[in-house]
Amino acid sequence: MNEGEVHEMIPAYLAGELSEEEARKVERAIEGSERLRRELERYERLFVLLSAAASQEIDPPRDLEMRIRSQVAMRIYLKAAFELADGLLGTYGRALVYYLGLS
Repeated sequence: MNEGEVHEMIPAYLAGELSEEEARKVERAIEGSERLRRELERYERLFVLLSAAASQEIDPPRDLEMRIRSQVAMRIYLKAAFELADGLLGTYGRALVYYLGLS
């Protein structure tokens, strides 16, 4: 097993997803490579951070739903207005919309 293959297996190794034989191969390769030991340490820190982040409760702003609905509605209205202007004015309407920076 080359170093690149071991590098790809480190996340699975830390997650306990490897067979015993694969885990032993990864451990032997890590023991013999400073680069792989550094990568293992980086992934260990990443797993700790991800675990901590997953345990945090996130409280979205109270008005988040209203803000999202407003943005969606505004995009729908602007699209409809653009299509209406395009249909009514054709090329001149598109040029005007472009010139006014509405597109």
